[in-house]
Amino acid sequence: MIPLYWQTPYRIHMGGLFMSDETWSHTDRTITDYELIIGVSGVVFLEADRRMYEVKAGDILFLMPGQRHRGYKLSSPGVSFYWFHYWPQEMISDSEPDNQIPRYAECSNPSRVYILARQLLHAVNGGYRIAQAGDYFLTCLLIELAEQLQDSSRLEAMDPQLPELLEWTRLHALDRDISVERIAVHMCYNKDYLSRMFKRRFGAGLLSYIHQIKLEAAKELLVGTKLHVKEIAVRVGIDDDKQFAKWFKRLSSVTPTAYRQAFARTRLNND
Repeated sequence: MIPLYWQTPYRIHMGGLFMSDETWSHTDRTITDYELIIGVSGVVFLEADRRMYEVKAGDILFLMPGQRHRGYKLSSPGVSFYWFHYWPQEMISDSEPDNQIPRYAECSNPSRVYILARQLLHAVNGGYRIAQAGDYFLTCLLIELAEQLQDSSRLEAMDPQLPELLEWTRLHALDRDISVERIAVHMCYNKDYLSRMFKRRFGAGLLSYIHQIKLEAAKELLVGTKLHVKEIAVRVGIDDDKQFAKWFKRLSSVTPTAYRQAFARTRLNND
């Protein structure tokens, strides 16, 4: 969380509206001030403190002083975002903040945020004769964010090991001894943390992900081969063909045999 104090305005350093007509990735660098990024279009892929962030339209992300950050994936043409560098206020270390803002969150009313961002950018570029106009517009923008995000849930950064976890799980999903516990041990995660993290990220549990991979493999074998159902069961990591039949029907609403009869003749290929 970012603590906020309202005794004096925050001090803007510089800002801009970034737009790219081609694929783009953020520079690898470390800054000495705070940076606020506000997504406008497309997705900005940023890694900071070994966490991966996807800043989409209406999302905000704060980068901290001394924090190394970089792009970890190319953004598509058309990506756009506001960026503002600013200095924090000098406060007594034990003073309680007036508000707090999540470091990474989704705005409930991004249009209001964009209006203030445009006004702030106008002030940064000398659009006002009052020298401190940018500081006050920055403070207004932070107040708007604090108001919008006070009851919102923070977005979760993507663990940098998640792509490896997904790939390893995909490669081993058909193993007979595959389990959430085995994946957790391999990836050096706590089992319960891994389950919670995966569900927050994808809306379904890791075990469901494993079952879905097994199911798709079983369907492919049923439609594309003449293997006996019992052999297909073994190939997807289930030794008992009766258990496999019950499992398949529970997930797809039809038996393996019925699925094969219904879809075998509709398979298309270009061999």
